Amino acid sequence: MKIAINSLPLKSGHKYRGIGFYTKYLLDGLKKKNLDIQEFSDISEVKDADIVHYPFFDFFKKTLPIKKKFPTVVTIHDVTPLLFPKHYPPGVKGSIYNMFQRLALRDVRAIITDSKSSKGDIEKILNIKPSKIFPVYLAPAPHFRNIKNENLLDKVRNEYRLPQTFALYTGSVNWNKNILNLTKATLDSGIELVLAGKDFEEKSYLNHPERKSYAEFLNSFSADPKIHILGFIPDEDLVACMNLAKIILLPSYYEGFGLPILEAQACNIPVICGNVSSMPEVAGDGAVLINPSNCTEINQAIVKILNDKIFRNNLVKNGTLNVKRFSWEKCAEDTIKVYEYALQCR
Repeated sequence: MKIAINSLPLKSGHKYRGIGFYTKYLLDGLKKKNLDIQEFSDISEVKDADIVHYPFFDFFKKTLPIKKKFPTVVTIHDVTPLLFPKHYPPGVKGSIYNMFQRLALRDVRAIITDSKSSKGDIEKILNIKPSKIFPVYLAPAPHFRNIKNENLLDKVRNEYRLPQTFALYTGSVNWNKNILNLTKATLDSGIELVLAGKDFEEKSYLNHPERKSYAEFLNSFSADPKIHILGFIPDEDLVACMNLAKIILLPSYYEGFGLPILEAQACNIPVICGNVSSMPEVAGDGAVLINPSNCTEINQAIVKILNDKIFRNNLVKNGTLNVKRFSWEKCAEDTIKVYEYALQCR
């Protein structure tokens, strides 16, 4: 089977975000299978393919052609901007592109998405038949693991000047990540907060509704000595930071999947996440589920994990079992099944 995959996310700003992560590890997994893989940036580069796969979809930019040369599969990770238009306004140009993008979806052979929760949202919001939408789970990268080398951990702690006891958030600063509530809840618990992710380095467009909560965070907390903003850090250092953390936080208002949940579980670290969208589906019994709008719930979950050793240990044990459900090999295998479906349908 000849598969052409658009690898633009590996060359753009998405490289350090979830879409780039997905594209990289999906490609790695597919290349281990008996497939002829071609990467492309522009569809004109593709001369022969059984399936063309776009591993990303932007509602407000033209990322999917209306006219298709080959049977096409597209990955829609989630529909966050359409579910929360107040925080993700498209503008005039974005609204026009949204019409073209919806039109381009009509004749794709199949849509891959990250979770059953996202499948339901895509079906409802985009009015697409459920038989055409396939949840394919992601997985943590292989380097996320429990580290027992104390010298390595001490080196990373010293390099980034990390406190002895801290909660860690890793990811973007978009509205749905709930940066304000997770910060307030952590500080109220008495421990320090470490924030990691390239997005924290970007201080522009702070008036955009998607980033206004980050602007408020900077105004309220950036000078607080208990807040440690690391920005981008290399993968191995991030894994060490996770191992050093007492808790991983992902109390999002919405997630299409929620990879930090599984990354935390792979590192044997307790995780607190939202009780909405895909997060309960991904976390299984290996996380404390909270109402992301309720700071008190987030705070109480942090305090419970810190003070109740038996509870903490059970959470870690359940997380270790849960993360075994997910692998990039399985993601590749399930994606190939979608390709096979797409070849058979018309």
